[in-house]
Amino acid sequence: MASPSSSSSSSSLQKHEIYISVQNDDPHKSVPDMIGKALTIHGIPNFNDVKELRLRQKGVDIKRELREAIGMSRMSIVFLSKNYVCSTWCLEELVVILECRRKWGLIVLPIFYDLDPSDIRKLRGDAFKIVNAQNKELMWWKRWKSALKVAANLCGWDNRNARHQSLSLFVGEVSEAIKDRKIHTNLSISIYPLRYDTCDQYLSLFLQIGMDDVLIVGLCGPSNMGKTVIASSIYEQIFFTFEGSCFLSNVGQNSRQPNGLVKLQEKLLSDILLDSDIKVRNVFRGVDMIEEKLSSKRVLVVLDDVDDMDQLYALVGKRNWFGVGSKIIITTRKLYLLKLVQADQVFLAQGLPLPQNIESIWKQFQLSRRVIAGLKEYIDSLHQSTVKEEGYLERCLLEERQKNVTQEQVIADLKQAHQRVSGLIEPNRRLIHMQQGPKGNNGGLV
Repeated sequence: MASPSSSSSSSSLQKHEIYISVQNDDPHKSVPDMIGKALTIHGIPNFNDVKELRLRQKGVDIKRELREAIGMSRMSIVFLSKNYVCSTWCLEELVVILECRRKWGLIVLPIFYDLDPSDIRKLRGDAFKIVNAQNKELMWWKRWKSALKVAANLCGWDNRNARHQSLSLFVGEVSEAIKDRKIHTNLSISIYPLRYDTCDQYLSLFLQIGMDDVLIVGLCGPSNMGKTVIASSIYEQIFFTFEGSCFLSNVGQNSRQPNGLVKLQEKLLSDILLDSDIKVRNVFRGVDMIEEKLSSKRVLVVLDDVDDMDQLYALVGKRNWFGVGSKIIITTRKLYLLKLVQADQVFLAQGLPLPQNIESIWKQFQLSRRVIAGLKEYIDSLHQSTVKEEGYLERCLLEERQKNVTQEQVIADLKQAHQRVSGLIEPNRRLIHMQQGPKGNNGGLV
């Protein structure tokens, strides 16, 4: 697998965020096509039909191009249909996608179309009778089966559910869910002075994709110290490396609303599982559901402004509720809560409080960055245009001079040049003669 930065063609592949994996001759290919168009409308570029235009050029290594396209993506949608699982090309592509998921945290969202995920896990059904018969002798079949089982265990969508009877509603639900998980690349935490904590420590701590432990980290300090803003910035920069993520704001305040803890549990499950229809009967049932549904998933959870231990018990009571490699960020004003939950590391907010209007300052800062980026792009384009114009004018001037020069002018110019050179050489000869003196004297020629 080529790394995302090691290709001569990478500049053309970086313009997409989502790689859509689908069997090109699938009779239901219109479904992922519609999803791709909906994402484009939402401003999320994706790699789907565009590849057909690029890869039909002669001399292009299609397999290498596709590998690079997958490596350049932040997210991949896998359209698992009967045609897909019967295609050796698609199965090999699925292996590459899951390899990127394991190595670099690529988000993989499967769409199970007219296929039961349990049938994929157990390789049963009409489709797999054909697949087994065709591929059981191939040396790659073992890893293809393993890839299918991994994909079947991922959280995604099943069009056979009752709420997905309308194709337009199904496409809308998928595109909206993906839009909510769009990767934000315009955030920066450099706006904070160094005295507001060493933010690089947070990022270096959380960006360790290969870490296998369930890590709990706390941000503690008085109000208006920037805890929420820092947690939000970290979340925005790394959430796409997890199988699921959830940012719960104002946990303390929201938990005191009617059925507050239950609603927080529902939001936690809904955001991570991408299922807005999840309902929790009570807090105890919510605890069971969190452990049951999230214990095998690598997730990122942020609990903002926690002020009571009941909130932690209801939402992140035990580490084994979450899959290996999960990370939990807790912001609070009460240090003892982080000790009770046995946080692995606690960062204390230091320095002066952030101004009350930090949100407006932050928006202006982002706007300024966009304006500066636009001006830089304009200046670069203007410079390139100027260089091209100068080169064009020089060529035109040279062509005109060549047209107007006659043979007589060339001869006259050569004569003038010869006279100028002769005028320089003759005085030098006289000077040399004077220095040498007559022959035979003062070392002259004999």
